[in-house]
Amino acid sequence: MMKEKYVVNFPTKREWYHCPNCGKKLAIYDNAAKSNGVYLLCKECGKEIEIKI
Repeated sequence: MMKEKYVVNFPTKREWYHCPNCGKKLAIYDNAAKSNGVYLLCKECGKEIEIKI
């Protein structure tokens, strides 16, 4: 029987997630982050943005 191998990705770098419409910084994340179905309202342009990392 084969054992499943899990790859652990340790956070090594932090980056800003920018609004695709106006470029304002919205959230900070690291390289180990995963997101699905996260929505933010940009305070600069007023549009709703889905964060896809």
